[in-house]
Order: sequence, then C-alpha cells, then structure tokens
Amino acid sequence: MKKIHEIEGPALLLAGPGTGKTYTLGLRLKYLVEEKKVSPDNITVITFTSEAAKNMRARISDPEKEALYLPYTKQPSNIITMHSLGFKIIRAYPDKVELQDSIKVIPGDLEKSIILGDAAQIAGHPRALGFEVSLCRQIGDCQRSESPKCTVCDVYKNILRRCSFLDYDEQILLAVELLESDSDILKEYQNSTQHLLVDEYQDINNAQYKLIKLLSNGQEDGLFVVGDDDQSIYSWRGGSPKYIREFDKDFQSNAKVIPLNKSYRCHKNILEGSLKIVETYDEERLKKDKFEYNVDEGPTIKIHNTPSDKKEARIVRSIVQSALPSQDVLILVPQRQFAESITEELRRNQIGFSTQASIPGIGLPLISRLNDWLENPSDSIAFRRCIESYIDRIDSGIPSKRARKKEKLEQRELAFKYISELWKDVLAGEVESLWSSVEAKRNNDDFYNSLWSSFNLFLDQYSKNGDIKEFIKNITINISPWKKIPAFLNEVISWVDSIRQFTRGGSDSSVRIMTFQSAKGLEAKVVCVLGLEEGIIPRNDGDIPEQSRLLFVSMTRAINELHLFHARVRSGHVLMRNIFREGKPDVKLSRFLASIPEEHFETIYHKA
Repeated sequence: MKKIHEIEGPALLLAGPGTGKTYTLGLRLKYLVEEKKVSPDNITVITFTSEAAKNMRARISDPEKEALYLPYTKQPSNIITMHSLGFKIIRAYPDKVELQDSIKVIPGDLEKSIILGDAAQIAGHPRALGFEVSLCRQIGDCQRSESPKCTVCDVYKNILRRCSFLDYDEQILLAVELLESDSDILKEYQNSTQHLLVDEYQDINNAQYKLIKLLSNGQEDGLFVVGDDDQSIYSWRGGSPKYIREFDKDFQSNAKVIPLNKSYRCHKNILEGSLKIVETYDEERLKKDKFEYNVDEGPTIKIHNTPSDKKEARIVRSIVQSALPSQDVLILVPQRQFAESITEELRRNQIGFSTQASIPGIGLPLISRLNDWLENPSDSIAFRRCIESYIDRIDSGIPSKRARKKEKLEQRELAFKYISELWKDVLAGEVESLWSSVEAKRNNDDFYNSLWSSFNLFLDQYSKNGDIKEFIKNITINISPWKKIPAFLNEVISWVDSIRQFTRGGSDSSVRIMTFQSAKGLEAKVVCVLGLEEGIIPRNDGDIPEQSRLLFVSMTRAINELHLFHARVRSGHVLMRNIFREGKPDVKLSRFLASIPEEHFETIYHKA
C-alpha cells in the first residue's frame, strides 16, 4: 500500500492544525527527487508566505533530519510564494505586459490606495471609488465590463505602467494574463511545474486558483496540495474555503482527498474544544474523522473572566512569568490597540517581548519613501506618498481626513483632484515623472509653486549633505511624520521591540504579541487569546463562519496551555465606542465560548 506522500495526484491532504503537513510536503519532495528520479527543475513548491518557504528550505537542508534531507544540488530552485512566482514569470517577459526591465512592486497598501484615489478622480469619479476597486483587485476575480470600476482600474494600471510598477495583487493577475495569452510561455512554466506542491490551499483566491489550474493543466498527476477548510481566514483578499471544498469536483474522478488526522501539536482538550466552535458555526465545513493525539492528556482550556483590560494585563503578565524560561508564550489580540495594556505591563516588569511594528502609514516608512524619492526624483510613487503627507500636515489649509461635514469633505476632494491632475501629463508622456509635472506647472500656480519649493529644498539639502538639524526640521514642517511626541516615541519603541527578535539576545523572542490574523503558521507552548467579546470576535459586521475559523486558528496555536480572556469592562479607546451608553458596561461574552464542551474548559472569575 502506498504511503500518503507517494500517492499520485491530483491529491489534496486535508490537514488539521499540527498534523504534520509541512513534514509530509518534505517527504513528498524527497520521494520525487530520490525515488522517482524527478529533476528538481521540474518541481515547484508554492508556500503562502516567504517565512514558510524559508522554513521548508531549512527543513530539507538539515542533515540531522534524515527523513527530509536533500543535498543542495537536489533541491528545487522554486520553493517560492505564489506572488513571487507570479513576479518571476512577469520579470522574465516584461515587454509582454508593457513594463520595463526595472520593474518594481508598489511598496504598500497606503501607496496603492492613494494612487487608486487619484485614478478615480482622473476618470471623473469620487476618490472613494478607488477603495471599491482595491477590494475587487484583492479578490482576484476580474470580470471585465464597462463599469466605472473597470475604467478606474484601467487608469490605475496606466499610472503604474508609466512608473514601471506592479502592485501586490498584479503579480498574480498579470502572470495569469500572460500565461493565458501565450502558449509558449505557458509550456515553459508548465515544464518547471510538472510536479506542483501547494501549501495552505484553503487560502487561495480566484486568481491564484487560475494560476494553479494553468500550471497543472494536462499534468494533474503531479499536483499535490495541502490545506484545511477550517483554517480559511482570508476572505478580505479573496481567499475562500470553496476551492478546498470543491477539489474533488474540480479534478473529478482522479481527485484524491486524504485526511491527516493525528495532531502532533495540540492535546485533546485544546483541539476538541476548538473544533466544537467551527462545527457549531460553520455548517459547510468538510466533515472530518476523529483526531488522534500524539499527546492525549493536557490541562483544560482556561477561560478568564476579568474585570478590566488593566487587570487582564496583570493576569497575562503573571502567566508569562510562570511560563518563562522553560516555555515560550504567544499573546494574540484582535487588533493592535488591545495589546497596549499588555505591552505596558510587560515593560514595567522588564519582561522582553517581540511584537509587530505598526508599519502602514506612519513616520518611519514615510521617511523611507522620502529617501526613495531623494535617491531617484523620477520615482513618482514615492513622491506621491510624500505629497500625501504634505497635504495632510496640520497647517496645510486643507480639511483633515477626519473631516465629516459635507462642505469640508468637498473641499478635501477638490484639493486632491488638484494633485490627481498632475498625473495627466505623465500619462500623456509629456513629462517623465510627477516631480517633472510639478516643475512644469509651478510658475503658473501658487500651490504647485509652494509644493515645488518645499521639496526642492529637500533635494538641495540632500545633494549638498547639509545640516542634519535643518533637514529634520524640514521633514517636521513639510511632511509631519508625527503630529505629537508620544506618537514618535511609541513608533520608535514598537520598531525596536520588533527588531529585538532578530538580535542575539534570544530571550526576547520567548514572548510574542501578534494579531489573530498574523498567528497563522505559528505555535507556542503557552497561548493567551484576548478580546473574546461580542462585536470583537465575532465582529458585528463579520462573516460568522469565517470568524469562528479565525478563533479556531488562534486557539490551535497552543501546544501545552491555552488561556482565553474576556473583560467585563474594556477601555473605550480600545473598543472605539462608548461602553456606558445605558448606564452599565455593554461588554458581552463572545457567543463562540458557549460552544466549548464543559469537559474541555474551566472558567476562572477574577474579582475587581
């Protein structure tokens, strides 16, 4: 009888949390190369994240892991994320998609939203339509029509092409277009994917699905994918459990769906307690057999009923202190603001930790964009990001993005339309860049002249390696990375905390603070999950089945201990609402917790 990793495709391994899917993929890879004598050049392994790709490479490169070890000469060059594979295809043929050799990927979601807003205004629509286009592109299911959204999308793509940029989603969208339109290029890449191994199949969207189908077409016996519909949590970017649930329909009579039902991570209380939540709230989930456990017995799940988020932080700190140094701790929060009291408590008690830096749309990334532009004034994407902050500085005279009154919103929309107009000369090929457009118009307009003067001063200071104090003063005046001192200090502290995990200190990485979404693929001996209240998990506007899966993923990061927290009172700035509207705290226990069977948990009530 064939072992699981030896089964011919199209095969889906239905792999629950901690059931050894990465190990099985490694076995598959070694089997193909050493026993089936498949050339590594004909194998591609697609992972969901770059970290997962590194992990896979590390596992097969370790001589001490004899079951998986492959010498470097026998390893596929393509152990790669889906987006990186798309970029690799496009980069090989940039002229086929109207790009230059110096192709780059737009640096972040903020830049993307800014350019989409500009595109909407150029096409004669409100900036807000750009947000709808962004959602459409993330989902990866482009249905061409004569709608305003498609018009905006066309303008957006034209801007990116003129700047020789792609956005994150386009790496796959364009690769699919290229492979569909050119059979010779498709054949070339099918040759390197005769055996296609795909991790986290439950997270793919429509564009990724199309890419997999194109590459595996006619050679489906080499398709070997792993995933679990219970862990599908990325609907906001088009990910859907339907692709894993319909695998047998997609590949019909040849399809094989094989369960991996032995948990090497979670013990019975953790996994059975977590499973009951998705079984209750996700009726369309694939039915699974009973799990077996490498470690059957373990402590029950602890559900902590705390009087406030401040007390909650002290309890979490106590759990951390009890766990260290023999066990690592993962603290999971629904949004970053839920971690504020935790980080304060840990710092006060001199407990090292790592956390995610608040990267998007704030000071240090902005200064990095400014540097990109100073090094290359033709970088219109970087310059447009700087203009955004120039407009949003306190004394710009333009209404704030927090404005709500109709006349203020109209003033702001008009001001941004003025900026969007700068792209027209770039799109027409009359000027090289956005900066050139400002230079060309500055003598005819006071605003453009002011904009030119401010940024020309940056260029002058940079080229002459001027006084650092004056340069920092110019940054503060013209792009205002931070409005107040605490914002500056908090960002620096956040970045330092995140960098510590990469230093040689070691102990700091024993405690990690992450959001629910970021916990995918992680594990820890002790896990604390915060914010288990109605309106938080599940969100009031959330997809209940997916929200139950999100909690399932968070809970099943735990190896030994799982602590779940809900507070009777939580700070208004954390919840972003008034909790005392009716005279008493309006914070209710998450409905999901009621699904956990009594034998798998105990409640701990903490007095005020």
